Amino acid sequence: MSKVYKRSSHLLYTIGICVFFMIMISSIVILNALNDCGLMYTSGTSLKKLLMDQAAYDYSIWALSDKDGNYNEEFMNEKGCNIGIIETDNGNLGDLDLNDSSTYIYRNFDQELPAQYYMTNVYTSDDSEFYLSEKLYDFLFVNGNEVYNYDIEEYQPKDIKGIGYDMVGQKAYVWDGEKFTRLNDTSYNYKASDEGGTYNTTNIYDRIWASQVPEDSNQHSFTAAADDKNQTSQEDDSSKEKNETNVITEDEKTSNEKTANEENLNEKNEEADNSLQSEEIKDEEDQMLPAESIITTSGDAKILYIDGKAYPALGDDNSGYILELYGTESSGALSLSNVADLSDLHDQLGSEDLSVCTLDTVSSVMEYTMDSSYKQYIVITFPRPDQSRDSFFAQAQRYLGIIPVLHVALPLLMVISGILVLVLSILLVIRAGNYDDHGRLSTDILADFPIEVTFVIFGCVESLAIAVIHYSAGYDYNTSQYGLVVIGIGIFVGAYAGVLWAESIIINFKRKQLFRNTLCYKMLRAMARPLRRGIDSIKTVLASIKWGYRIAGMCLVIAFVEYMSIAVIDDKESLMLFWLLEKAVLAAIIIKVLKQYAKVKKAAVDMADGNMDVRVDTTKMLIDLEEHGQALNKIGSGLNTAVNERMKSERMKTELITNVSHDIKTPLTSVINYVDLLQKENFDNETARSYLEVLDRQAKRLKKLIEDLIEASKAASGSIKFNMESVNARVLLNQSVGEFEDRLQGSNITVVTQIPDRDVYVRADNRYLFRVLDNLMSNIVKYSQEGTRAYVELNEDGGMVRYTFKNISRDKLGISADELMERFVRGDMSRNTEGNGLGLSIARSLTESMGGKMELTVDGDLFKVDVTFPEVVKESVA
Repeated sequence: MSKVYKRSSHLLYTIGICVFFMIMISSIVILNALNDCGLMYTSGTSLKKLLMDQAAYDYSIWALSDKDGNYNEEFMNEKGCNIGIIETDNGNLGDLDLNDSSTYIYRNFDQELPAQYYMTNVYTSDDSEFYLSEKLYDFLFVNGNEVYNYDIEEYQPKDIKGIGYDMVGQKAYVWDGEKFTRLNDTSYNYKASDEGGTYNTTNIYDRIWASQVPEDSNQHSFTAAADDKNQTSQEDDSSKEKNETNVITEDEKTSNEKTANEENLNEKNEEADNSLQSEEIKDEEDQMLPAESIITTSGDAKILYIDGKAYPALGDDNSGYILELYGTESSGALSLSNVADLSDLHDQLGSEDLSVCTLDTVSSVMEYTMDSSYKQYIVITFPRPDQSRDSFFAQAQRYLGIIPVLHVALPLLMVISGILVLVLSILLVIRAGNYDDHGRLSTDILADFPIEVTFVIFGCVESLAIAVIHYSAGYDYNTSQYGLVVIGIGIFVGAYAGVLWAESIIINFKRKQLFRNTLCYKMLRAMARPLRRGIDSIKTVLASIKWGYRIAGMCLVIAFVEYMSIAVIDDKESLMLFWLLEKAVLAAIIIKVLKQYAKVKKAAVDMADGNMDVRVDTTKMLIDLEEHGQALNKIGSGLNTAVNERMKSERMKTELITNVSHDIKTPLTSVINYVDLLQKENFDNETARSYLEVLDRQAKRLKKLIEDLIEASKAASGSIKFNMESVNARVLLNQSVGEFEDRLQGSNITVVTQIPDRDVYVRADNRYLFRVLDNLMSNIVKYSQEGTRAYVELNEDGGMVRYTFKNISRDKLGISADELMERFVRGDMSRNTEGNGLGLSIARSLTESMGGKMELTVDGDLFKVDVTFPEVVKESVA
């Protein structure tokens, strides 16, 4: 029962979220639609006016959609609407009498207009498209009656014959050879700049202005704001009154006096008297315009001609301002010396209804012209007393009662449904992936899919739902009951899919596998192992091969050079992919070859270090490296066999020596004992006594030899058990030197010792370490030159304790240090001394067995032995 309850509660949570989400979204969409229509924040009289104006506009669209016919007269009569249509040029009624039938191009009523009627403006052309609906507002308050005007403006290219700027109105104008046209504000920018005009643009306008200079251009007067007729009459009057006294008005006189003064100052640099003005005016050129149409320049100001009339330039090349031109095809900048000053034409240009043009290139424009079929209509409508129930005005009255209710209900419904969605979502989050009775996190099948897969699945479902909603909200289908049902189902399915996907995300988060349950993670994990192996292979190659880093560096340099070579090729895109593929394959081959070579090299180095058990894995190796690896394997096997045979022989030799030594030792002991008994007898024969002494001495020597053989055999075979402990190296060395003091004095050998005052400790077997020192001191006594000095030292060196024994050999050595370390070898290679050649060999074997190292050096007659052990710290000894 508990399981059924959990499943049913989960289903109810999910369905509840979807239903209330659908209600919330619907409320938001309707509120937004009301706001777009301007119906959200209006009420009372304003709302009524807005609805009635909309109804009047809908009737206007219906009527003008049939302007070539009878203006949909049947529809108007059916709905009960009186309508009148007036064609205008500017949308103004002026003094028109709205009760006069001649004012209208069409009307379906004869009576005078009532006190309340509705008037709308509608623009149409021959290319207008009309969308008609019998409802005031379609689905979600979308108006279904619209007129769309396409291509009402035409563009005509024109060449520029002159350009000017009105400093008063801050506008730029171009002359196309027939009329002035105002330049679009986005096509120019008048700004401060010290750079002047660009070369190409300046060159173009120099040619344009040069082509506009009239043939008779000797006069330097600038035509100001005057029309052509006044200028013509003034020029005629001026020619008639050439030899007569000019009648000058006060304004004209002031203008002429100012002009004359300026000319006199520029030419003679002195102030002219008023009486000289008339003489200077008489010296002017014969062609003289009246003062109101003449502006005289001073200095070297540039003159620009537009339609044969002279205009002053707006400035010079160093004025600090430019006129920047932004064309769709080209752009540039003009210095003010190439821009005409049209400030005196401000009133004329501002009063005329000039067309607007856009700069195409720096020397051409695109002029806008309206479609000739484009017309404006004023439509007057008012309802009849017997209008139908579904007329636009009747629908407006119904909406007037519904919309105020929606103003309150929709926000409240949106808030309540939003709160319920939030509460149910929290409950679903708590329930999602909840623990079962066994303490395990329960999941659903969707949570086990990779997150990207579920995202794609739910994305497809959401896209399908949106497509269904979009189709169902179409113009012809959205108002039917089936369309509304389909839209509701689409919203519900989309919301349900979103809830399920969100739940799968929550479950993965609770299971702490939000990232691990992704395809990216699984792909990266699958790629990590071979990638790690590849990185390890590269590291192994670089570490094992001496030239590894150099090879990698050379490959990178070669690759860089090839890349730079490809970069300059035109068709580099197609070649780059092949180059990258080739480099990837080449890198893989090089790494594989070097890795195999590293294996072979490592095996060879290990063999050189004495490890004969190493083997090279030749599986999947290149032929040459495979043969080399197999050869190394055979060498290792052969050396192992030889070493094993040698070890077997050594063991047999050791066993033989040990066995023979034991067999000899027993009768030798009897001989020694009987010799000792005979020496205790009283012999009067001196010869017999001397014989007994020789016999005793040689028997003891033989005993010593047998003991050395047995000990050497044990040391070589590793059968000696050492009692490793901390040994005072200083005390042990002093004891060893002290025991040989009498023998050293007997041989006239002086021992020079260098031993530290403090205690020094090593880890060794006290008994066998003393045996090593004893053998080395014995070697000094036996083989040193009489009357010489021997040196015995104990030193500490970097954590090591070193014993050093040095002496001068009595006899010529003539043998290497390695040979002296072999068994049964003495320095003089003779048998007439008391040594047996085992002392150094035994000392080395015991030293190495205890973890030390023994080195022998021969330099002429200088004999030197170094015995080294790791030092033991005093604290650790305590």
